[in-house]
Amino acid sequence: MCQSLAEKYDVTLIACNGGVNEKTPTGIKILSYPRFRSRVLGVLISWLLVFFRALKVNARVYHLHDPELIPTAILLRLFGKKVIFDIHENIAEDIFDKKWIKFPRLYYSFFAFFEVFATKFTYIVLAEKSYEKRYKERAKKYSIIYNYCDYSFFEKYQNGQKDPLHLFYSGILFENRGMLQICEAISTLEKKHGIKAHFHCVGPLYRELRVKMEILPFYDSIKERLHFYGRKKLRDSFKIGENCGIGLSIIHPMSNSIESYPTKIFEYMATGMPTIASDFKLYKSIVEEVNCGLNVPPLDSSALAAAIKKLIEDKGLWQACSSNGMELAKAKYSWELEKQKLFDIYANLLNA
Repeated sequence: MCQSLAEKYDVTLIACNGGVNEKTPTGIKILSYPRFRSRVLGVLISWLLVFFRALKVNARVYHLHDPELIPTAILLRLFGKKVIFDIHENIAEDIFDKKWIKFPRLYYSFFAFFEVFATKFTYIVLAEKSYEKRYKERAKKYSIIYNYCDYSFFEKYQNGQKDPLHLFYSGILFENRGMLQICEAISTLEKKHGIKAHFHCVGPLYRELRVKMEILPFYDSIKERLHFYGRKKLRDSFKIGENCGIGLSIIHPMSNSIESYPTKIFEYMATGMPTIASDFKLYKSIVEEVNCGLNVPPLDSSALAAAIKKLIEDKGLWQACSSNGMELAKAKYSWELEKQKLFDIYANLLNA
């Protein structure tokens, strides 16, 4: 969004950035605020730090993305500022899926209280059609802008020597992202079919998940084919995945995930990688219905192994999924189609 808006406006991004204040090649100014070791402390204090930095910028429009910044949005409105609050996850349900939140009902009560003010006094942007059922009656004004991929960015990764024996995942690494099922599927492929698949994974691997993986009974037999690269910039992430032949999005059933588009599926499609994704209705409407991959029950490692085997052995299917994905990513799931909505919202707000 910042990159698109920079085509028309002066843009400042206020973000947790390790104390670095800088200006990007596209002219976006970055103002940082510190990251707190305690998530709870971050929730309680970050909104105030952002507010003071926001006032210093003195922008014509403020666009906020995080639920803990709703108090910031309310204060900015009290100062007469025009504010957009962007909702790109099912925040209310997501509270109950986050294991680090010890008192989810209390958090939910706070969120629901502040949400009333956000929906009445800011312009709401929704990233999913499914969120409309919660906000249609609550929000004074809202629009839906889907979080599709920047096709032109990913297009350059289409020409690698893609090998379906090499699986790829880029994103946050939690157990609920199917990491243990992926490991078990890789073991099953070797034990039952003699297929030695590799898993290339970009994202921070936290100690708790690493320990759970290392105590798997088959871990020693597959560990040399598990490649963890840590956190990378997006361009470096997909450079690693350039020669991978299957993108994985094995997300466990959670209230927030079932009705939210997984952006990585669109990214895999744009690079020409067939996708294996969870068999949620929304995911199937992207993957199986347009034939750009396969869907499997996310907790069923045997089904995942079978789907990987099918794409490895059926070259015609693999090629069809690859071609269809690239075509659909450009024609239907590209950010180019969505950013005009963003421009329209800003133009209307600034002219109001």
